[in-house]
Amino acid sequence: MANAFLMRPLPWVSIAPSNTASGFSAANLAPWPVPRMGRVWRSDTGLGSRALLIDLGSDQPADTIALFGVGAGNAAPSASWNWNVDLASDAQGPFTSTWWAGPELPLLAGSILPVSGRGKALWLAPSGAPATMRYVRLNVSGLSGAAIQIAMIAVGKRFQPARNYSYGAAFGVRDLGQVDYSPRGVVLRRPGVKLRGMGLTFSSVRRDELEDTLQRLFEQVGNTDPVVLVTDSDPHPHRQNRMGIGHLTGNLGSIHRQPGAFQAEVNFVAVD
Repeated sequence: MANAFLMRPLPWVSIAPSNTASGFSAANLAPWPVPRMGRVWRSDTGLGSRALLIDLGSDQPADTIALFGVGAGNAAPSASWNWNVDLASDAQGPFTSTWWAGPELPLLAGSILPVSGRGKALWLAPSGAPATMRYVRLNVSGLSGAAIQIAMIAVGKRFQPARNYSYGAAFGVRDLGQVDYSPRGVVLRRPGVKLRGMGLTFSSVRRDELEDTLQRLFEQVGNTDPVVLVTDSDPHPHRQNRMGIGHLTGNLGSIHRQPGAFQAEVNFVAVD
């Protein structure tokens, strides 16, 4: 099993799709400043492939891309869809000269869909991919004329410690609805969205990992900025259910628990 990781999505300057259906702007894909699953981008129908070009504004370190809320319009996505990622630096320009082209891969992160019926995709930079980039192009193929719909795209550099989290991890649900009782004992129910929650304890974070990355990540995202959490990035039918985008909750910090090792606890609520 691969280590769990956290990733802070990078803000971008612009995103340009090859095609957009009326009323479904690509601006809806940005996870900043608030990740919203209800606002989506959708392509038009009729073609077998679509592309999205993201401009990060300058060369940025990044090795991970995650897509959330993937569907065929409002229907479930197809397992036959594929994608590949192109990367270019500021000096290379927006794919006008040379660039790095990644291999074609299945789009969906796993074969088992989340309860929502909306798919997720996960791209981890392979060996040989550039460490920094300005332009990111996502090419989706195999659509067979379907309209692809995506709720959010997160691009960034992941924090993946050398040692994995301690067992066991906590998995739960935060129900945003309410149940109360009237003076006569009548149940007063207000249904709400049910969000997945995850809790991990990284019990042996190395000093350099803490000082160079994790503590900086905590200071950047706090409890209000979006973050991606993947509990196991290895290919698996359930990998879509092992990743989410949302917010960290509670106090964020670490404990110097033994020489050379720190303990950090992460509590996370997913909005996807």
